[in-house]
Amino acid sequence: MSQDQTTQPATQCVRPQPLPESTTRPLVPPLEWSVVFEFNDLDHVDAVYAGQMTGYVYARDGHPNATRLANQIARMELAEAGLVTASGMGAEAALFLGMLQQGDHVALAQGLYGRTQVLIAKELSRFGVSFTLFDSNQVESLKSCLTDQTKMVFVETITNPLARVPNLARIAEVCQSKAISFGVDNTFAPLISRPLQSGADFVTHSGTKMICGHSDATMGSLLGRKADIERIRPIASSFGLSANPFECALTLRGMATLPLRMKSASENALHVSEFLEMQSRVIKVHYPGLKSHEDHNLAMNQFQGGFGTIATIDLGSRQSANDFIRRLNGRVPFAPSLGDVATILSHPVSTSHRGLSEPERQALGITPGLVRLSFGIEDPADLIKDFSYALKE
Repeated sequence: MSQDQTTQPATQCVRPQPLPESTTRPLVPPLEWSVVFEFNDLDHVDAVYAGQMTGYVYARDGHPNATRLANQIARMELAEAGLVTASGMGAEAALFLGMLQQGDHVALAQGLYGRTQVLIAKELSRFGVSFTLFDSNQVESLKSCLTDQTKMVFVETITNPLARVPNLARIAEVCQSKAISFGVDNTFAPLISRPLQSGADFVTHSGTKMICGHSDATMGSLLGRKADIERIRPIASSFGLSANPFECALTLRGMATLPLRMKSASENALHVSEFLEMQSRVIKVHYPGLKSHEDHNLAMNQFQGGFGTIATIDLGSRQSANDFIRRLNGRVPFAPSLGDVATILSHPVSTSHRGLSEPERQALGITPGLVRLSFGIEDPADLIKDFSYALKE
């Protein structure tokens, strides 16, 4: 007699019966919701904790969806191992918490995402970690700020929002000569740049952006050598930085089309940036694919398959930026993020770099007239028509 016939309804409802073993497997990786996993006995528990058997215990420490996604991103970045987190800032926090301690010093590139600088300057400084900003386009600027306590250098592949491109190989040489860890936020340049090949030790991503690509999941990832990632993994768990199964599954689904979206959006960014550069109301276009860009020649050598999906235009004043944004309402959304299938725009002073003081923003060249464009996969002719309308006299 089966269990269903011998147990009471209240028991039946909470004891799902196992499915018969299948000789086929799902084509699409399944979403596995469980936050806790079942063991056979005490010996099984000991074997899993000792690493003698594979298995999961509790979702904060790891789960199948996180493993699938981390492995996929690690393959993309040519990394030995990967860790996924609840956000891009979670990935950076895991890196800094895992590799730094009281008394350590960090060299941070000027022009980093505002929250990254806030994390170091206003949060980790409370725990005795100091920092110095340097110009990532001037290697001598980096050398001059290093001390005996410097344990990490951190830069972005393409800076936010002015789209500068640091020479990763030269920075890596400096770091390697002094046994300093080198981390790179590659959020703006998945596929077109692989920083580990240029000598970086760590790569972070806000997977919320291009990797997921649909603005419907918040996700981060940290890639590097297996020994380093395994050292950081329990720290990410202890600080509650882990990613949940549902958003891992959404991001893995989005990643399948990343090469197509990255190619299309990068082509749109170049084509429309060339158009915007010719417009009288646009003071300057910051995009590394333009020959006028300060780092164009370096970008030509350092990137493969495009120059990224982000361009920033200078319209001269907050009022001009606001008029531009209002005219695009209903055409190109004003949304403080990037990496969507649709083109969106943001205002750095009001959003991504709001946490910085006015003098700090001025020092970085982040002015009220800047508008950052994150290009999607629309027809470029429609985008040009939209921007023409927004810029008309």
